[in-house]
Amino acid sequence: MRAVSSRDLVDLLHVIEWDVRKLRRQTLFVAMRTTWFILQVIVFGTSISLLVRSFPGLNYYDFYLLGVFTTLVYSVSIARGYEIADEFDEGIVEYHLALPVKRSTLALGRVLGGSVASFLFTLPMYAFIMFMIRPDNVFYVLVSLVAIYLFSAGVVGLVITVVLSVKSTDATDILMGVIDALLVRLSTVFYPAPIIAKVLPYYYASLANPISSVSDFLRVLFLPEYAVYASLPPQGQVAYIVGLAVGFSYLAIYVISHKLEAGGWR
Repeated sequence: MRAVSSRDLVDLLHVIEWDVRKLRRQTLFVAMRTTWFILQVIVFGTSISLLVRSFPGLNYYDFYLLGVFTTLVYSVSIARGYEIADEFDEGIVEYHLALPVKRSTLALGRVLGGSVASFLFTLPMYAFIMFMIRPDNVFYVLVSLVAIYLFSAGVVGLVITVVLSVKSTDATDILMGVIDALLVRLSTVFYPAPIIAKVLPYYYASLANPISSVSDFLRVLFLPEYAVYASLPPQGQVAYIVGLAVGFSYLAIYVISHKLEAGGWR
């Protein structure tokens, strides 16, 4: 194993900082997104909770809040990872490749920077969700933040891997659209597993879906009564979350380190 020098760590922090600093240009957008999210969960969330039949011992509105927040983290992480496609057109990727920074350091920095930026972007919405749910255990809040960050890192890694492997804007758009549609819809973000078990293909797809694991894990933390509805035991959910983060982060680092070349989509 190669030794990691202090210069590598400094370079890594600079790459992460570069990704995170882009948030400064999005301050107004974050404020608008937060406002819209609050309106959505208050107006639409309340309305749909009145329409959905209640589940014994479970408040569907709280169930909905944690589900819709999971989809928010997912969509923000997707957008952050997809920025690398635009960077090809702007020449930023080639500029990065010309820097005196190791490929592995650059790759790890892009994954960590993108996931940190996504995590910070969603924090205002997370604070609002916690205000609505009012958790009584600070430790669970910390655990949930770790789970959210790991999920974001996995999604950013997934998008970077797909974008840099396909190397085609049109093909990437189509493939990401299909992945997005399948992952969000074939999950338990809006319906508990026992309900969708009535359609077995849907049910088994949701069990293998990391979005289900994250949303259900957050619910088990903050809604103990949800444990009887969860798709997997907490250990299984944690395994999915960690596996997503480690697996796709590694793939993204491998693609950037070994497959990425200057000169655009080549």
